[in-house]
This record gives sequence, C-alpha cells and structure tokens, in this order.
Amino acid sequence: MKKLFIIVLPLLLMITVKEGYGQKSQQQDAQQLRKQQLRQDSSMRRQRQYYRQSLHVDSVKAQQVSQVQDEYKAGLNAVMADAGLNEEQKKQKIKTLMQEKNRKLKSMLTPEQQAKIIPSTERTPEKP
Repeated sequence: MKKLFIIVLPLLLMITVKEGYGQKSQQQDAQQLRKQQLRQDSSMRRQRQYYRQSLHVDSVKAQQVSQVQDEYKAGLNAVMADAGLNEEQKKQKIKTLMQEKNRKLKSMLTPEQQAKIIPSTERTPEKP
C-alpha cells in the first residue's frame, strides 16, 4: 500500500500542476485576444472619427467610408500575398481594386470630400 501511495502521489501532483499551467495559458491567451480586440475596436473608432471630422459627415457615412477603405486594404493584402500572381497580374488586380474603391467612394461623397480622401494620383478627370 505504501509503495502504491509513493507512486500515485507524484503522478497526481504532476497532473494537478500540469492542468494548472494549462489553465493559466488558456487564460493568458483569452486575455491577449481580448486586448487585441480592444485595440482593433479602438483603432476602428479613431478611423471613423477621423472620417467624420475630415469629411464633415455623420457616423453612418463615416462607417460606410471606413468599410470601403477596409475592404480595399483587405483585397490589397490578399493580392500581395498571392504568390501565384506575377508582377503584371498584381498591378492589374490592384488597379481594379483601386477603381472599385474609388467608384464606391464617388457614389457616396461630394467632389470636395473625394478630394480629401482619394489621392490625386487615383482621381480621374471629370468628363464633359
């Protein structure tokens, strides 16, 4: 009986300690995930606030502009990460993404607002 106790006790201690560390690691991961989400939310709020102030629009319009910009950035990142595309294909896809972004922004913003947010190199001259 004593030998069994000597063998089982260390095993129980190891299991208990291992589970405790596992829980701490899970808790730390959850905390890091929450912090990351808070930073992302804060960044999105700052971005919407910037659009509201610089474009003089309401929160809804600022959210729409932010969404268009975020979609463009996500598409751009996807194109840049695609190793199957050559440089010319990447340029063409980026140009298409840019045109789509600008088309959406032009449909919701005045020319003055567009001038503030669409880079001059991306603006097309107005057709008479």
